[in-house]
Amino acid sequence: MKAISFICCLFLASQIAAQTTSINFELNGRPTNREIQDSISKTVNPFAKFIGEWTLKEDTWIQNWGGKNDTIKIPKHHTVSSQVNTENSLFSIIDGPEPNGHIFWSYNPNSKAVDHLSSFGTIRIGKGSGEFYGDGNLRLKVSFEGEAAGTYRIYTYEWRSKDEYALKSIQYDKDNKPTGLFYQGDFVRLKPEKSVKEEIEAILAVLDNYQLPKEVQVSVYKDDVVHMAPKHEAITSKAALLSYLNEQKEHGHSDMTHQIVEISEHGDVIIMRGKVNGTFHSVNGGEPFPFETKNLFVFERIEGELKIAKVIYNMNK
Repeated sequence: MKAISFICCLFLASQIAAQTTSINFELNGRPTNREIQDSISKTVNPFAKFIGEWTLKEDTWIQNWGGKNDTIKIPKHHTVSSQVNTENSLFSIIDGPEPNGHIFWSYNPNSKAVDHLSSFGTIRIGKGSGEFYGDGNLRLKVSFEGEAAGTYRIYTYEWRSKDEYALKSIQYDKDNKPTGLFYQGDFVRLKPEKSVKEEIEAILAVLDNYQLPKEVQVSVYKDDVVHMAPKHEAITSKAALLSYLNEQKEHGHSDMTHQIVEISEHGDVIIMRGKVNGTFHSVNGGEPFPFETKNLFVFERIEGELKIAKVIYNMNK
């Protein structure tokens, strides 16, 4: 029974190797999980720091289930934590070897209380409540099915940095005295993703580097891209765009800089309004020709990678 209890508690606290899980709902103007990770100030959600994916730091876990402290290695722990469709909630999915489970936190902005509800395996149900302290740290008192009657655990989540927090669970008996049983581990953000802005900036840098082979430049476009340049008919494929760019190269090159004006995210579709300042240099010499355009880009995420799906340029001057 102790072994089963140990496994359940361990999986609850330490994020198992998991499948990628997504929850779809209407945002109704609220920022996406990705936008919140890029800038926590975009939301009032008190759980914003936890949004993302996490793993056990250096696979190291410390525990005492009676007798002595043990330090063990537990590889491939993984959890996905997301806001639900309010800014007072966080839903974490731990998915992998049994027992799988989930944790739901809800914040009451009036009482400042945090409610905890979790379920792992078939009977490992946790219920409790707590509060925030310090700079986003969290303390919870949680009781579990399967543990001795009257006992409870105090969980603390303390931030080391924006990408690391320390979790500790200490068990107390019915007389509010520590039993000596505990477990703890430090968690780090798993593979911090580039922000959408950084991803787009990397793509625009490819477009701006006229010294790159045109085959490399068109790699940032979808195969069925729609490209609309000033005074030119619409291009509707990557192959046609490559021909167009090679044709333009015969006349000269443009030393230009794309600038982001505004980004709007809609799931796997990102819309960017921007502008370009540049100078065209003719192969025949002569005075360079300065130009400025306004543009609208539509990016789509294909197997996790952003690609340009549609772009229209309007000559500004």
